[in-house]
Amino acid sequence: MKKILMTLAMALMSASTFAAFQWSVVESTVAGSGSAAVNGFAYTIQVTEGTGSIYIVDKINNLYSMSGNKELLSMKADMSSTTKYGWVDVATGTKYSAEGSTTTFYNHQMNENNDLVTQTGYKLGEFSAGDEIGVWLTTKKKGAIGASVLDKARADLNSDSMNYRNAYVGTDSTGMTLHQLDFTGGVGSIFFGLAGVASPGAPIGQPLPGALATLLLGGAISGAAGMKKRRRQKA
Repeated sequence: MKKILMTLAMALMSASTFAAFQWSVVESTVAGSGSAAVNGFAYTIQVTEGTGSIYIVDKINNLYSMSGNKELLSMKADMSSTTKYGWVDVATGTKYSAEGSTTTFYNHQMNENNDLVTQTGYKLGEFSAGDEIGVWLTTKKKGAIGASVLDKARADLNSDSMNYRNAYVGTDSTGMTLHQLDFTGGVGSIFFGLAGVASPGAPIGQPLPGALATLLLGGAISGAAGMKKRRRQKA
């Protein structure tokens, strides 16, 4: 009986499912207007399921030469300090600095004659289902601040040189979807991707439908077979 219970417990563990980390970029349906507005449509990141980290990621336009990538975040935005970029809680309007740790999302050398090309992601923070955030950055040139949300009435998020937003501007050479913040005064645009990584140690979900009944039935059959075998041995 003990062996049956152990087998049942192990089977239940293997039949369990883990919560996924799901999120999406959502574009506003209302364009900016008025003297204090930023042109284009605001966009946010909405987390719909699970818990995980969200990263802002380099644009890679050249898979053969690292020096050929002229629009990396570290070249266009000030990524030297977590106080220079981060996220905005849409529900409260509160501005937060980024967590700042980095990870690599692409790291490949096409052949021995080409450079090793690396795509870096910078962690904004950890978020859970129900969270909705915007992204803010500081430009490397002139130190202008711009965000994917709100307007120029919030100078701490959108400086006067913040010009335009675009939620979707195609993909880079790695297939990463790109987003845009554009600035006037010769600063130009910052393009970036977004990536999510589920947090480790996510809670185990419920067994798949019917799994428990099937396993219990299997245990009962095994138990009955064992009892029948013992009766035969006694006879």
